[in-house]
Formats: sequence, C-alpha cells, structure tokens
Amino acid sequence: MNPGRRSALIAALADELRANDSWTGETHVQKATYFLQDLLGVPADFEYVLYKYGPFSFELREHLTAMRALGMLRLVRQPAPYGPTLETTPAASQLHVRFPKTIRKYRPQIEFVGEELGGLGVGSLERLATALYVTTELGADATVEDRARELNKLKPHVPLEAAAHAVERLDAMRALAEQRGVVRHAA
Repeated sequence: MNPGRRSALIAALADELRANDSWTGETHVQKATYFLQDLLGVPADFEYVLYKYGPFSFELREHLTAMRALGMLRLVRQPAPYGPTLETTPAASQLHVRFPKTIRKYRPQIEFVGEELGGLGVGSLERLATALYVTTELGADATVEDRARELNKLKPHVPLEAAAHAVERLDAMRALAEQRGVVRHAA
C-alpha cells in the first residue's frame, strides 16, 4: 500500500476510534492498525515486533510523525498524568477526496476495529494484541491454555487468568469477524 493510501487508512481509523470512545493515543492507533492487518487482512504492510506494551511498529510511528508534520494529524495534550491524543485535522479530509476507493474498500474492517477496540484502555489493548501475536505465532488451532501460557511467558506481568481471558476474547473477535465477513483473505 502506498504512503497516501496508508495515511487515508490511518486517518479513517483514528476518526472511527474516536467515534467509538477511544482515547486515540498512539498506542490505540498502533494496536488498532495491528488488528486491521493481522486479524482482518488489510494490507497496510507495517512491520510489527513484540515490544514493551505488545506488538509495535516503528515504521507506523514514523508514518504517524510524518502525518503530523504534513498537518494531517495533531497531538492534543491532556492534563497530567494522561498522554496526548491524536486527532485528524481538516488537512486529513483531503485524504478522503484523494483516496475514496481505499477508504470505501476497507470501511467494514475499520468500523469493526473501532467497535471492538474503541472503548478499551491500554492494558486491555496490550493483552488483546499480544494474544493476537501469540495466536499468529502458535497458530489458531493451539489451545487457549497453550496460548495463554505463551502470552504470560512473554508478558509475565499479565497473570495467566487474564492471559486466558484475552485469548478467549480474541477468539470471539475472530469468530465475529468471520461471521460478519470482514476478514480479507489473500488473493
């Protein structure tokens, strides 16, 4: 996906997250983009690694910085101890004009991610995204218990019970996505 289409996708996703009561900080955008790619098959093509708070893309961080530099996103500071939120600007509306087909093509996936992740805090996002990471690594046919143990091994601060709950929630999300037909399969 070229940079302009990626920007259109991210701007639409940020707006959808905000519409679904998301804080819409960088962590939220990072995890939501990861779900678009790795759960729903949207080809944004950002490389993710397992990092301090779960899957993280340094490439996406650079892209968000570039979008801010181009005036498409702005940081809105929040009172301490909260971090800033990301908001789209009027300049981002040009992305809707330039890339309407891209936004229309992935609108069902964007809406699904917004609905499912919008109201979650960063701790829940970390557990859920790491559950997706572990499931991708071990395979969806691995048991809930095996995936929960692996999540707990990678993130020892996540208790085994919370890890199992995250894996179960991920499985429910995957089933719902399949039921709604929002999973894109490789051509």
